[in-house]
Amino acid sequence: MRKKICLIAGSMNEGNGLKNFFEQHRWVDEIIILDSGSTDDTNDICAKYNRKFLKYSANGNFNERFGWGITQTQADWVFIIDLDEIISAELKEEVEKVLESDDDVYQAYEFMRVNFFMDRPLNHGGWSNYSLKIFKRGSVSFKGNYYHERPIVDGRIGRLKGTVMHYASPNIHWVIEKFNYISEFDLKVYHERFGILSQKDFKWLLLTKPLKNFWKCYVKKQGYKDGLHGFIYAALIWAQDVIRICKYGEKFIIKNPNLLPQDKLPDPWESRKR
Repeated sequence: MRKKICLIAGSMNEGNGLKNFFEQHRWVDEIIILDSGSTDDTNDICAKYNRKFLKYSANGNFNERFGWGITQTQADWVFIIDLDEIISAELKEEVEKVLESDDDVYQAYEFMRVNFFMDRPLNHGGWSNYSLKIFKRGSVSFKGNYYHERPIVDGRIGRLKGTVMHYASPNIHWVIEKFNYISEFDLKVYHERFGILSQKDFKWLLLTKPLKNFWKCYVKKQGYKDGLHGFIYAALIWAQDVIRICKYGEKFIIKNPNLLPQDKLPDPWESRKR
């Protein structure tokens, strides 16, 4: 007997892309939208497609949000996905085989996630990599306060050949807005890792770490094969590190009193609307 699967995605004023997302994934049994306070027509679109709309704002702790979201479904399998992602036909076919199978060897699966930048796939240096986002319900948990989910799987993890196409970065303006927003949460990770550095050590971190990530993105992962798109994206990865390390220094070393609380940050998704 075929098992059921539920897609779980977060939203914040993503109504423009929601219709296409629902149309592309009509084949799944259930879709749960975990909304962080949308003011557009997201709720109405969910109702039109008979998809579940749940309000849950985790103030940047999406790890906690998805852990809660899994408790809201009775499906056998859960697939965590972004609203700007599309499951390829090949991956859909593989997932269907998993749902039809009685094999109990794997409790989770990872797959290749291909990032697009300015409508072009970055097959090398654009952080396209294997993502762990398909789980058997009851075999995964999420612990800790993190912007990106960090699943803990109780059991073996398999690997699928299909891909998810991630249309995350339509233009540079959007990338910078997103970096500015996400860095407010990433700086916590730096504080956990380094504590409060001396000014000398902070300067060294700011000088070396962004350059190492540029080298990793452009040289080690062969981002140069992605042409000019790959070079620009590697430069933006350098800039992302500079931004979040500077914000870590601003909050924990300089201790600037003029900082906005996280719940007062401007919504970067506004800049993505077309």
